[in-house]
Amino acid sequence: GREYEHCAVAFFKLSDGLTLALWAQDDFAHDSGLPKEAISSTAVSIGHNVRTREEVDEVLHEARRAGAEIVKAAQDTFYGGYAAYFRDPDHHLWEVVWNPNILPEE
Repeated sequence: GREYEHCAVAFFKLSDGLTLALWAQDDFAHDSGLPKEAISSTAVSIGHNVRTREEVDEVLHEARRAGAEIVKAAQDTFYGGYAAYFRDPDHHLWEVVWNPNILPEE
């Protein structure tokens, strides 16, 4: 399907269960729903992987209560997960994601 055209991402496992994911800017713009902007040193997002689908909604609710702007409402993903994007009060972009194929370590 067309959603597979924009899924090129490289994952790098770091210490303490952290993973660094690198996306091409076109693919990231497509996934987040935000327009492509000029590349800058702050052109990144922070991904927060959770263990259950319900946790996506819980984190999104907490973020909204803390003053975050919901950029993309939680929805099913093409890879069988569930994810949303928000911008925190300092304008950092976050993705909250439940990916049954890549669960965070306990």
